Amino acid sequence: MTYNEALDYIHSLYWRGKKSGLEKTKELLDLCGHPERELRCIHIAGTNGKGSTAAMLDSICRCTGMKTGLYTSPYIVRYNERIQADGQQIPDDTLARLTEYLAGLVELMEVPPSEFEFGTVLAFLYFKEQKCDLVILETGLGGTFDSTNVVEQPLMCIITALGLDHTAQLGNTMKAIAEAKAGIIKTGVSVVFYGENRDGEAVVQERCKECNASLAMPDFTKLVSERVGTVFECQTFSYKGWEHTELSLPGLYQQKNAAVVLEAVEQLRMQGIVISDEAVRKGLRTVYWQARLEVLHEEPLLLADGSHNPQGMQATVESLKHYFPDRKLNFIFGAMADKELDVMIPMFLPLAKKVYITAPSMPRAMKPEELLAVCKEYCSESEAPEFVVCSQVAEAISLAGQEEKDEIIVAIGSLYLVGEIKQVSA
Repeated sequence: MTYNEALDYIHSLYWRGKKSGLEKTKELLDLCGHPERELRCIHIAGTNGKGSTAAMLDSICRCTGMKTGLYTSPYIVRYNERIQADGQQIPDDTLARLTEYLAGLVELMEVPPSEFEFGTVLAFLYFKEQKCDLVILETGLGGTFDSTNVVEQPLMCIITALGLDHTAQLGNTMKAIAEAKAGIIKTGVSVVFYGENRDGEAVVQERCKECNASLAMPDFTKLVSERVGTVFECQTFSYKGWEHTELSLPGLYQQKNAAVVLEAVEQLRMQGIVISDEAVRKGLRTVYWQARLEVLHEEPLLLADGSHNPQGMQATVESLKHYFPDRKLNFIFGAMADKELDVMIPMFLPLAKKVYITAPSMPRAMKPEELLAVCKEYCSESEAPEFVVCSQVAEAISLAGQEEKDEIIVAIGSLYLVGEIKQVSA
């Protein structure tokens, strides 16, 4: 297989054999010799902050000298982003080789795996080949029936901030969402939970009790934000004994994610894993994670943020208010039709003086004209920002790029939107 043939094959699995459960993932792992059983994994679930938390841990562990594997989703621009070893994306030729090998095994299965199930097994194979010391594994959707949940005994489970998202698949109550996420918790494992969710906390505590698993939660009352700076600079915070800690990721919400990571570091140390203070500080100071208030262009300033649910949108809006007080902003906005737009739109619209409304090239994306109608429901005619409807993302970028150099443009609403913008802007 060539690289493009491999991608075509992987994406073709998306519509085939969709069925909840771990059976197909386990069947394919059995056919290829269960590479996951030879890996030490940290398993991460949650609604918001999974990727950032995973990236911080990966950066810290690499700064200790460990060879890490990192499995995340979705990808922003290239599929290879999802599978990284030692901070580098899986090479094209390796992805093609492993896809060809696994495709042969899929022929032996009565029902083929889904795209995500296939990718999970491919990642395990790659991490085994790379002899990774530690793998940081992010769930794709939920936890209990997510294909990553085939890991039988992780070193640690982390559950990040919980919110209502993917309700069609996971349930429309916080209890149901939390139960799905807490499904990654295994017997005797160390668990770190973000907290700040009463219903979620009750579920996680009960699951930990059932599994005889220890539970640690950050104490955000001990988190002190010292310097926010600008989106170009490290922000600085203190948490418990970690004084004046620099964090390269912008966004006030990232300080809370960093507190979760610091709790996880302490739990890993209790398991005998050597992580120096210097590695922690360097890892947080140098971590990179895209599509989270990421600077794509400086004049005019173009930020990209993939917030696609109410909790994520609220966190982004709060950060924008801190970075740009008393400023009206320009937005590029596109979203999936199945998102809680009635909650998300009123959050950012008061900050807007102009909104370029567009749609990512996805079947689930709401058409720009329909999205415009929804936006207009949440602003009076006298207070409405200027709306510009763009049939394609490239058009929105082109028009927004003609703003004055001192203007601020924020792409928001969907990770798919950010992916297209990054491709157009490259």
